[in-house]
Formats: sequence, C-alpha cells, structure tokens
Amino acid sequence: MVWFGEMVPMLETAAQITQQAQILIIVGTSMQVYPAASLIHYAPNKTPIYFVDPKPNIRSSDFENLTIISKTAAEGIPELVEQFFNSWP
Repeated sequence: MVWFGEMVPMLETAAQITQQAQILIIVGTSMQVYPAASLIHYAPNKTPIYFVDPKPNIRSSDFENLTIISKTAAEGIPELVEQFFNSWP
C-alpha cells in the first residue's frame, strides 16, 4: 500500500516488468496518483491494456490497445476473465 505523497517501493523494478508485459491489467486505481499512474506509459505499444474502474479517468483513445471496463473490480474482473476464455484459441 502506498499513501499520498509516498514513494512507490520498487517503482523502477515495476517499470522494468511493465516494459516486458504481454498484457497489462490495471485495477483499483484512479490513475491520478503519480508516480504509480505513470507505469502505464512503460507498456510496449502493442501490449493490450485493460483498465477496470467504475468511473474511469482515462479514455480508450488515450492509449493504443486500451480497453476500459467501466465496472467495479468484483464485476469487471469476471467479465475480463470471460473475455480471455472466449478469445482463447
């Protein structure tokens, strides 16, 4: 957990992991608290990004390959899992 104004532990490590992500799933953030919110910018351009939030503060057009699920985590994560299973070869 990180409180407002605190540094994010291992932010550099998180950025390196995000740079290698094949899929990025973001849940439980307003995307307005930095530096953690900046991690989305480290994802490769072709990496699918999924943002689950009932009141998203970003738009699908803000990032290439961004899908927004405008639901709570309890509703949105099962929907995302179902999307993955339906698209599985």
